[in-house]
Amino acid sequence: MPDTNLPKVAFLGLGRMGAPMARHVLTAGYDLAVWNRTRDKAEPFGRDGAQVADTPALAAAGRQVVVLMLATPDAVRDVLFDPDAGVVTTAEPGTLVIDSSTIGPTASREVAARLAEHDLRYLDAPVYGSVAPATEGTLRVFAGGDAADFERARPLLGLWGDPDKVDLVGPVGTGSAAKLVVNLTLGTSIAAIGEALRLGRELNLEQSLVDSLIEASPLGAAFPPIKAIMESGKAQPANFELSLLRKDLDLCLAEADDLALTGAAREACQRAIGAGHASDDARALAVLMAGLL
Repeated sequence: MPDTNLPKVAFLGLGRMGAPMARHVLTAGYDLAVWNRTRDKAEPFGRDGAQVADTPALAAAGRQVVVLMLATPDAVRDVLFDPDAGVVTTAEPGTLVIDSSTIGPTASREVAARLAEHDLRYLDAPVYGSVAPATEGTLRVFAGGDAADFERARPLLGLWGDPDKVDLVGPVGTGSAAKLVVNLTLGTSIAAIGEALRLGRELNLEQSLVDSLIEASPLGAAFPPIKAIMESGKAQPANFELSLLRKDLDLCLAEADDLALTGAAREACQRAIGAGHASDDARALAVLMAGLL
């Protein structure tokens, strides 16, 4: 039975990351309602005691907290503001929306302002980490918003995040900004390793030597998952899809001028996606750039 002393929660978006995050909420004893565009991903939660809603509006009705884990800014806008089935059509005044999606600071501030028109609270709280940390409850969480809203959200954020890595980094939008900085370094590092691998091949160096040079370089910490893809020849299942990396680099480019390296990494992503690798793990980009996959 759910713990009646805990707030009622709706969790919207049960993809690779959202599903394990929502599972922590259910396991912790919260009264949980879930929604996903494809209902089959929600059904396992229903079998374990959650309410499965047909629309975001139905999921949010009577809930004190609504958590979003969606792929794009447009998906967030649709789930929240659809005039027939959006969260704002049923959410009670004072409901806190925790947005764990990666949508960028401009979109986060826009969403917060629109929610405020409905007397709803907003905290942008994107996460850094892949499926394994989400499952283990050890993600890093960058939160942006009011301190009181953060304290209200902290018990939930600490379910899927490492409590020592759940931080309020500033006002609304700064959590999303911090996430973009981190993902920019991820994308450009992957692309840089790809070019290093390709240069090694062009110079006819032994692959083991090239690997050891990269491992000893400033990019060495990013190399093990790339090397694992090289050795296995498998870019799936993906912890973080290449299409999502491209989306995040697009968000970076929309927020700042003169990001030449980011632009080059984004174009490398686009070429790989055009070749049919959208659902591959993002780290496979380096292997593809080197012609090793």
